[in-house]
Amino acid sequence: MASDLAIVGLGASAGGVEALEQFFKAVPADSGLAFVVVTHLPPGYESMLAEILGRSTRMPVFHARDG
Repeated sequence: MASDLAIVGLGASAGGVEALEQFFKAVPADSGLAFVVVTHLPPGYESMLAEILGRSTRMPVFHARDG
């Protein structure tokens, strides 16, 4: 049986990583929510955000990629 899943979008500048870490530390892993996080980074910059946020939550964290 399919269940509804709410998707929450969050945006931050590169300087907002600490705030995102604090946010995800406070969100229960079983919240029933999915999160999409978008950050403003320079072109060509290899983001470590998924790894950083993965240390702040028990939820699975993935880096979205095209395709």
